Amino acid sequence: MAVSMIPLLLVGNLPFLAVALFFAGLAIAPTMITTMSLIEEHVPRAQLTEGMTWVSTGLAAGVTAGSSVAGRVIDAAGARAGYGVPAVAGAVAVAVGFLGYRRLKRPAPGRGGSVGQHSEREERHVA
Repeated sequence: MAVSMIPLLLVGNLPFLAVALFFAGLAIAPTMITTMSLIEEHVPRAQLTEGMTWVSTGLAAGVTAGSSVAGRVIDAAGARAGYGVPAVAGAVAVAVGFLGYRRLKRPAPGRGGSVGQHSEREERHVA
């Protein structure tokens, strides 16, 4: 997703910008799916909803902060410079991902398996 933001800095007209934004948008769904899968693997079952809520809240806060920063950058340096904000944010996200890579390689202790690994008996008990 971070790499898909780079072409936004290089476009020179509106049609090419539309194409670049289309391809950048294609990276959003796989990124969200991967993020939610990591949450599912690393958060204890009893706290799964809370973990996904924290990710959604973080996403909303990031979009809010990014919009604010991009607005200030655009006011100071012009519209083209505003496309640097998501590129820089993507680079920061990649750096944070690399810093936490070892922790992300292994599921949380006491996870109790994935959501798909529960017995029919447990399912009846919940119902």
